[in-house]
Amino acid sequence: MIVGLGAMGSNTLMQLARREVKVLGIEQFEPGHSRGASHGGSRIIRTAYAEGAKYVPLAQRAWQLWTELENLSGERLLDKTGGLVIAPTGSAPLLAPIASANAHHLPYELFDPHQMRQRYPQHQLDDETTAFYEEDAGLLRPEKAVCAAIRIAEHLGAKVLTRTEVTEIIPDAKRPRVRIGHEEIVAKHVVVAAGAWLTKLAPTAMSRVEVVRRVFGWFESDDAAAYTAERFPVFIRTDATGSYNWYGIPSVDGSPVKVAVHNWPSLDEPVDPAVGARQPDDHDAELLADIVTRTLPGLRPQPVKLQSCMYSLTPDHHFLVGGRADLPGLTVLGGFSGHGFKFATVIGEIAADLAMWDKTRWEVDFLSPERFDKID
Repeated sequence: MIVGLGAMGSNTLMQLARREVKVLGIEQFEPGHSRGASHGGSRIIRTAYAEGAKYVPLAQRAWQLWTELENLSGERLLDKTGGLVIAPTGSAPLLAPIASANAHHLPYELFDPHQMRQRYPQHQLDDETTAFYEEDAGLLRPEKAVCAAIRIAEHLGAKVLTRTEVTEIIPDAKRPRVRIGHEEIVAKHVVVAAGAWLTKLAPTAMSRVEVVRRVFGWFESDDAAAYTAERFPVFIRTDATGSYNWYGIPSVDGSPVKVAVHNWPSLDEPVDPAVGARQPDDHDAELLADIVTRTLPGLRPQPVKLQSCMYSLTPDHHFLVGGRADLPGLTVLGGFSGHGFKFATVIGEIAADLAMWDKTRWEVDFLSPERFDKID
């Protein structure tokens, strides 16, 4: 059984259905909804992973599985645009993707400010900035991807309940149970992929996870052709410490350019998942407009649309993937900290492995949900 059919749950459902496992998926909203963290029209996918070299094999497998999902669905879910990390020269946020690329022999280029102005004049940057470029980066269409995975799973025999709220999960090594209203459903294994709602459904796993609000906006330009995927790669931009970090995604299917904040200390506003992230306001518009004015002057500074979402942040910003001794019969998928969507296909494969065999060929020990238990 899968609880939650966002990015991770939908792919787990599909993986199990493809293995001819009898599986039920439960979603409290409609597939592709905007109440969690699997929406917003686009997400970045990249390979030379600044968050740690251990992610690179997972990212490479995710690429393969996204392509497979795209072929199975017959829909365009993935665009390879290349990707930039723009940071102060010699800073840790710049050295991190270089180290990750070198550890796995991935090709990349470094552009100084003069080269950047020639290749990507859309970006405004000073002389103390360097850009890391990798070809194996691009964008994903999250809502379409989630719905495609669920549709394929249903076609293969999976059962899906939507608009159905799970109120309790009862761990048990042999007969874990899920409560829906006054009804209990018994399963052989439960994969809990409920996003921020894990704080309610599996609180011991999420005891150190903070759910916070984030906002993204879309910006138009007088030269729309300059911001298409062919001319404007996805990018991440950061200060020397990584404390202030934002990203951008080119025009997708004719939409404006997306700009969003990833890290920004003043924006860590707690969110109750049951209530949802507060709607964007003038302060959000002003913050994004200021970023655009300073760094992307070819865009009109007023957003044409804003949207909010929830981040589930672990203390180390790594994911929670696996089981816990105090939650027998359950696999926990959560705490994806604002950079997990790109891994949804491989996380689905890993979760299916764990549900069926309690092991996987992928190295995920560093993502153990028990790793914070001994921290005071």
